[in-house]
Amino acid sequence: MLVSPSRHIRPRQTCEVLRAARHSYRTGRTLNWVVTIDFGWPDLGQELQPSRTFRAIRRRVCAWWDYKRKKGLVEGPVCDLAIWEAPNGKHHVNWLLHIPESLRDEAQVVIASRTRKIMGEHPADTLHQQAIYNLNGLLPYVVKGTEPGYAEKIGVTPADQGAIWFRRAVPSMSLGRAARERDWVNGHIVNDERARGLPFPREKRVMDRHEAVVTS
Repeated sequence: MLVSPSRHIRPRQTCEVLRAARHSYRTGRTLNWVVTIDFGWPDLGQELQPSRTFRAIRRRVCAWWDYKRKKGLVEGPVCDLAIWEAPNGKHHVNWLLHIPESLRDEAQVVIASRTRKIMGEHPADTLHQQAIYNLNGLLPYVVKGTEPGYAEKIGVTPADQGAIWFRRAVPSMSLGRAARERDWVNGHIVNDERARGLPFPREKRVMDRHEAVVTS
C-alpha cells in the first residue's frame, strides 16, 4: 500500500494501460464503453474511500457479467481498465470496458443501478456513460496524468491530475501480461495487424503467434 500520494501515472503503469488496450483489440474484445464516475473530495483520512467505493461497484458489475457468462451470452471474464484523476483534489475514475453491442442498453442500466446501490442517490452528473468509437483517440486523454517526461515521448500532452493515494491506472487481470502471453500461446489473437494511433510500447518478451510459443 502506498504511504504517500502519487502525482503522476508511472511510465510502467502507462505502458500496461496501452498494452492492455491494444490486447483488447487483438482478442476481439475491444474496449468500447467508457464510464466516468465522480467521487468528489474525500474527507481527511478517507483518501482511500474512492477506490474502495469503485471496487464495490465493479464487483457488482462483474457479478452481472458472470451471470451472463453462465448463460452463454458473453465469453471470458470482464475486460476493463480504470484510470484515476483528481484535479484540484476532486476524484473521478475513467472506467473503460468491453461490452458487446447487444448488451449495451442493459449494461448501462446495470452500471447505473449498481452505482446507485453503493453510493446512494447522487447528482445526475456523478455518472456518465457512452460508447467509445475511437479507442486510440481516447487513450491519450485518459493517460494525460503520466509523468511529463514519458508522456512527451509517446506523444501525450501531460496534465497535472492531482494527488492520489492508490494505484492510478489498473488494467484487469484478463488484459494483464500473463493473460496476454496466454492468449498468444492459445491462439486467441484475431486481430494481429499493427494497431494504429499511439506508438504502443513493445512487450519485453517476443510472442511468436505462428509457432504458438513464447521466446525471450
